[in-house]
Amino acid sequence: MKQLCTLDQAYIKRHNIEHMITTLERCQPVSRTELAKLTEMSSASVTRFVTALNALGLVKEVSVLDSTGRGRKAVNLCTAPDGMFSLGCHVDPRSLRVCLMDFAHQCRAVTEVLLPPEDREPRRLGALIKEQAARLVTEHPERLRSCGISVSGRMDAAHGIVGASKAFGWSNLDLATPLSEVLEMPVLVENDVRACLTWEATRLGIKDDKKDAAYLYLGRVGIGFSNMVGGEIVRGATNSAGEIEDVYVGMDDCLYEHLMEISMVERARRFSPTVSSIGDILKANRMGLTWARMLMDDFISHLNIVLQLVRAMLDPDQIILGGDMTDAVRVIPGLLPDGDYTFGERFEDACAQGAAAIALSAALHERIDAAMADELN
Repeated sequence: MKQLCTLDQAYIKRHNIEHMITTLERCQPVSRTELAKLTEMSSASVTRFVTALNALGLVKEVSVLDSTGRGRKAVNLCTAPDGMFSLGCHVDPRSLRVCLMDFAHQCRAVTEVLLPPEDREPRRLGALIKEQAARLVTEHPERLRSCGISVSGRMDAAHGIVGASKAFGWSNLDLATPLSEVLEMPVLVENDVRACLTWEATRLGIKDDKKDAAYLYLGRVGIGFSNMVGGEIVRGATNSAGEIEDVYVGMDDCLYEHLMEISMVERARRFSPTVSSIGDILKANRMGLTWARMLMDDFISHLNIVLQLVRAMLDPDQIILGGDMTDAVRVIPGLLPDGDYTFGERFEDACAQGAAAIALSAALHERIDAAMADELN
């Protein structure tokens, strides 16, 4: 019973520190007294946590003129963006995108390189990431604490295992272990659409406000879905939540055939063999060609069904749409179904930054746990 109490206290401390950092990011600079009021924590707890975070280099003190106007200076608190860094990597069959994120969730630098087939092997991939990291981290390399990896497929994020990825032909692959050995830091692996939602929720304040959100990805070679409840990603009993690509919508066809670009292009070629992209289909639609209108009506119809199901079953605070197909269609008025939803940032950018945010959070947990252990000792 005593051990359970200790674990509860550790969880509460971790939660309070994260809440305090989130509040600091929103309201900085802020005094200790104001921070206690905003977080509804005791002054003693705020002082103890600030001291620990200051020692870790994650919170700093700044002097500002107080509100009396008498020239006296008050000591306020701010987060220290340079206190810790993480890497975020989005891996797709064609390229590797790597971003460097600071403690303020700002992307400091980004690079993208081609990914030859031979470099998809985990250790060679790790070496390529390490090479790009050396280019991005020009100051304080010791503050780079963790790395997040975004990749398509079904993930066991808790153990860093890719359960299945059609794009790479991986099955039950331990990706985190070899990467962490090569990079010499903790590595977190996440599904690309979930990583993307993590970043969009961070960017829009959904995660901090503990709200519900849903992200629908419509891409060139895949579609996907992810949702967040109370600021936490929903994974499902077998880590398959959101795997909608192969959902049947008829006797012999799946959802991806109606919403994925390469599937639509394949169908369009039955009428016009020169079609090579969604752009060609949209151009033919503007010209009033019957086959193009049929394809786009079918696309909108199935998209509308998915969106209605999301609203009916999940009723999220926000629905976010992203991906190459969305980007191509959204610029043409009247094509997308009516509704209250938000368009996300470029998918590859959001995936990399989401992976970096996940890694940053994990590193924060680790450092807080270490600080608390030192405090108990």
